[in-house]
Amino acid sequence: MEVLKANNIVKNYSGLFNYSSKNIINGLNISINQGEFTAIMGSSGSGKTTLLNIFSGVDRPTIGDVEIMGRNISKLNDNERAIFRRENFGMIFQNFNLLDDLTLKENAALPLVIQGQKKEYIEEKVDELFKLLNIYEVGDKYPTGVSQGQRQRAACCRALITNPKIVFADEPTGNLDSKAAKKFMSYIKLINKNKKVTILLATHDSVAASYCSRVIFIKDGTIFADIYNNNNDKNFHNKILDCLAIMGGEN
Repeated sequence: MEVLKANNIVKNYSGLFNYSSKNIINGLNISINQGEFTAIMGSSGSGKTTLLNIFSGVDRPTIGDVEIMGRNISKLNDNERAIFRRENFGMIFQNFNLLDDLTLKENAALPLVIQGQKKEYIEEKVDELFKLLNIYEVGDKYPTGVSQGQRQRAACCRALITNPKIVFADEPTGNLDSKAAKKFMSYIKLINKNKKVTILLATHDSVAASYCSRVIFIKDGTIFADIYNNNNDKNFHNKILDCLAIMGGEN
């Protein structure tokens, strides 16, 4: 079942409605199915973060439409998009965006507190996710008292707490060392498998991308390649490296 569809997306900041190499996104079409775990890869300035912002409703395309579960979010006003995002999306950021004066559990619970959910329900949801991501024992600690990997897993719990249709992650391993990054991606893969949640992440990390079921490569605002994992992570990582090597070449 198709959960996200991007039609003829163009993005520039000049206000000119045309196709050119100056566009950050240049006439791009993408379809994402429910439950897919997809990475968007590209060099700095390739447009991957811009694309993620457009898909998540943070930004609008200059031209084109983005349909989420059949609804064209590009046509919504700012307030409507904010409500739609809150009800349907989870967000994971490179810098965690946790509040230092709240415990990890309190940070994760914030979206449900804002919704006005009952205390018992909130505690049940938080405990379930903290156990699943193996941070239950540090749930009552503050962000400054735990590792960066544990902070990012708490941020992941916050993104999942409302049972979102899609989770968007922008360079989620960017501030993690290689060991913590692999551990985080293994938990994200577990979440995708167990919860069947659609995950779309932007990354420059080939190892992180190898945990995904699909990788879309962006170059000069267009799709350079689109490859799928055949459940052989080592071979898939090699395919990713091959694509990056070819994409970085002059031809």
